[in-house]
Amino acid sequence: MMLIRNQKPKGIKKKISKKCITIAFLGIDGAGKSTNAEKINSWLNENGVKCMIIPFHNWIFADKIKKRFGKYVDIGRKKESLRPYAPPRYSFPAIVKPLIAMLDNILMYYLSKRKYENYDVIIFDRFICASLIKSKALDYHAEWLRPIWQNIRTDISIVLDIPIQRSLKTINDRKDHILYTAEQLSCEREEYLKLARKSGYIMFDSSKPFEDVNNEIKNYLRDTILLPSEAT
Repeated sequence: MMLIRNQKPKGIKKKISKKCITIAFLGIDGAGKSTNAEKINSWLNENGVKCMIIPFHNWIFADKIKKRFGKYVDIGRKKESLRPYAPPRYSFPAIVKPLIAMLDNILMYYLSKRKYENYDVIIFDRFICASLIKSKALDYHAEWLRPIWQNIRTDISIVLDIPIQRSLKTINDRKDHILYTAEQLSCEREEYLKLARKSGYIMFDSSKPFEDVNNEIKNYLRDTILLPSEAT
């Protein structure tokens, strides 16, 4: 991502050669993705950068398919249970549900980029990879989709890393949160760490105080997208 420096900065819009920069916040449950995304979104807008957040845990069509056919696909699933549903690994739902989630996410990504192409920055709260990493952790048959989702990336990918016990505590403190196990969260965390190493994603230790982490992210974004030095 190349930006052009002007002698007299007049705002980030004049310095970005790329039409719209995309940023994804990634990490296991409780890592602070949504909170940091909201804080960074406000900070960018306050400093003259037209920015918005797209929550990737919403769906375009996958929820409609689930509503119509879920009772036939997820046989034996308890509707009110907070325990994550993990189907037999090579069953029909284990194969088809990750595919539907991925296609929905890909559609959301490209539609969002087109709809908000006049924005300076689009922040994605989670991303395509998050759905497939979660699917793998729940023992869905998702590995065959890796060559597709692993090659669809945002310009900047931020991985927020926390210990498993910290994640479990946050989950237990939240009302109506799916009660993922330590084993499932460990699988997710390993995938994010591996993805960060392989793809060069930036990682932050999110077990630190929130303001410290958020300031570290701001400093990284200052260096990466060359915000004016006076950006607070």
